[in-house]
Amino acid sequence: MPEFFEPRDRATLVSGVRVIDIAADVDRSADVLLAPGRITLDPRAADVPDDALRIDGAGLWALPGLIDLQVHFRQPGFEHKEDIASGSRAALAGGVTTVVVMPNTKPTLDTAEAVAFQGAEAQRVHGVRVLVAAAATEGIAGKRLTDHAALQGAGAVAVTDDGYPLSDDALMRASLEQCAKLDLLFMQHAEDMSLSHGEPMTRGATSEALGVSGQPADAEGAMVERDVALVGETGARYHVLHLSTARSLRAVRAAKAKGLAVTCEASPHHLLLTDEACAGGDTHFKMNPPLRSEADRQVLLAGIADRSIDAVATDHAPHSAEEKARGFREAPFGVIGLETAFAALLSLVEQGVIDDRRAAELMTAGPAHVLRRADLGSIARPGSVADLCLVDPARRFTVSEQTLFGRSKNSAFLGREMPGRVVATFVDGRLRYRV
Repeated sequence: MPEFFEPRDRATLVSGVRVIDIAADVDRSADVLLAPGRITLDPRAADVPDDALRIDGAGLWALPGLIDLQVHFRQPGFEHKEDIASGSRAALAGGVTTVVVMPNTKPTLDTAEAVAFQGAEAQRVHGVRVLVAAAATEGIAGKRLTDHAALQGAGAVAVTDDGYPLSDDALMRASLEQCAKLDLLFMQHAEDMSLSHGEPMTRGATSEALGVSGQPADAEGAMVERDVALVGETGARYHVLHLSTARSLRAVRAAKAKGLAVTCEASPHHLLLTDEACAGGDTHFKMNPPLRSEADRQVLLAGIADRSIDAVATDHAPHSAEEKARGFREAPFGVIGLETAFAALLSLVEQGVIDDRRAAELMTAGPAHVLRRADLGSIARPGSVADLCLVDPARRFTVSEQTLFGRSKNSAFLGREMPGRVVATFVDGRLRYRV
């Protein structure tokens, strides 16, 4: 049975494990010693404490602790869906040791005090490493910019209005100008609301069959194109959250070709599913951006294979069963994904879309590059944090409420068999989860 552990100082030796560390260009068999605050590859026998926990790593992979660039831990204000403690359990079960939380809490994460609370609370409950994408505008209302410098000073790694894109051109430019001066990342949920009107799914044959109004897929790409033009004028760092369409990816590729500091992520549900999954009206397939066409999905798969897409992030969005039972139009957008994200990537390895090294990169070195954090995404590079997860690539599991450890169970993958199971997770050198 899976177990979660409070931090403790006992060392662990994992012997004969395959270490995959893309940032440090390491892919080899090694013994790994974990102790508070440090990881050592191939330690001397004299350096291994007699009371160290010993794990046979034969057949396992040792990866840097996974990084999720977009999660909703809902605290403060919506703890009935998730809080930092329960979200951390879900993260640990998925091998994720660092998360970037979004600001759509209540109150919003739009002050230095609100930003500082997130890290302090994570430490208090012995959670995973919590980084903050703070609100770009006060109350994420799209009217007045927040004090970006004060938010950064309190620890924010980015600003965003999360699911409420900055539609006003002048306001977006002003935010990007602040970000450029501060070397602060802007994260955008790209959606032209004048085109999408907040409709619950993508317009197409499936929406017509359900009798549900759909939004055009171009609502995303139009916003990305506008933003890229502003990035070219301001020189800011800009990241597209949960990119989901071919038009959006074309804009990102063009920006990268010009040398702009533009990055993007894709979410597991957009890589594995299409809008046809919505045909039965199951609200577990309602998310924002909505599931897209097979043609868009194929473009995303090409994008993760050719590295146009920098990272995979879950957009982990917990909701209660009662909320998700309201019907397709009324139910809230969002699905959870922390426990299943890396397994989703291994599904793509099985399908021949990417190899195992690229799967590891998409949740380690890739997101660390987006954040410009040299201390994350590696275990062998000097100065790296001592976070690690062990994966059994041959172990399969079926997603069920029993395999989900957060407060909410609204997964798009319930009932799906997936390859690869995280069997242990370490934070700061300490064992925190083990199957």
